[in-house]
Amino acid sequence: MSQKALRWAGGAVVVLAFAALLLSTGPLGDTFALFNGETQNAGSTFAGGWVGAPTTPTATASGYDVALAWTPGSHGPVTGQQLFGVDNTTNSNCTGAAYSLLATMASATTASYTDASRGTLANDGDWFCYELVSTSGTVWTAPTPLAAAQLGLVANALAITNVGTAGTVNANDKIAVTFNQRPILPSNNGRVCVVAPSGPIILGDTSANGNQTCLATDAFNIGKLTLTGATLGSTIKFTSMTFTLSTSAPWTMTVTLAGTASTSTVTGTPTWKFTPAATILSFVTTHQATICSTATTTCQPTSTNNF
Repeated sequence: MSQKALRWAGGAVVVLAFAALLLSTGPLGDTFALFNGETQNAGSTFAGGWVGAPTTPTATASGYDVALAWTPGSHGPVTGQQLFGVDNTTNSNCTGAAYSLLATMASATTASYTDASRGTLANDGDWFCYELVSTSGTVWTAPTPLAAAQLGLVANALAITNVGTAGTVNANDKIAVTFNQRPILPSNNGRVCVVAPSGPIILGDTSANGNQTCLATDAFNIGKLTLTGATLGSTIKFTSMTFTLSTSAPWTMTVTLAGTASTSTVTGTPTWKFTPAATILSFVTTHQATICSTATTTCQPTSTNNF
């Protein structure tokens, strides 16, 4: 081998050895790692070009409107914001939703938006998916998906609490219904009719017949519980039922049975389904919503708790 080739080979060995030494030392090794992370991970705080996504987003039904609020993204050159959305019908899972552009915000610092009249009689109770996106003058964007929001006024949860004898409908038992927004409930307490053997239990019985015998066809101003998987032992009437509504969200109406010492046994493994009265309205007067009462999968909550 020539002297020139030997010198070249020796120099290469020295360079490689020096590079290995540098990479093995703490400070410089960390520097290389930071550089690698900065160039490959857009989430790194050392990358100057990425933009921050909006944070703490909320979507709240208000009549047929949806009120959105969030904290705008602040990192990087955020120059604008966009709102995307899609009616996801009966599906509350927004993963993979096919969003469309709904609005472009007035500025990069806008922190709220009212999606007016998003709900209608036709889509009452549907799950709607939103996504907020920070934009910039470059190709950078940063999306933030929101949890699905139900459109309009919806009863979305039912809970039954037995206070007396287990497996028996009796005085002081409680029925709790939760709504997605504040409803306007009747001013009078009305009656509760328990209709044997197959139900329903009528909350706020308004039928003239309710003063005498309870019938499954009686009209009501709050709702009714239909029954599957079990039977009721006897027909009874609670003449002085009371109800309360929570003073803040979640908006829960709690009915307490009262007005008779009679009881009705529940035999079997019940599933109760709540159907609200079609006359219930949302509390807000702007784009006031009518209760969704017919869509079984989204507007009629169920409970397997027993009396």
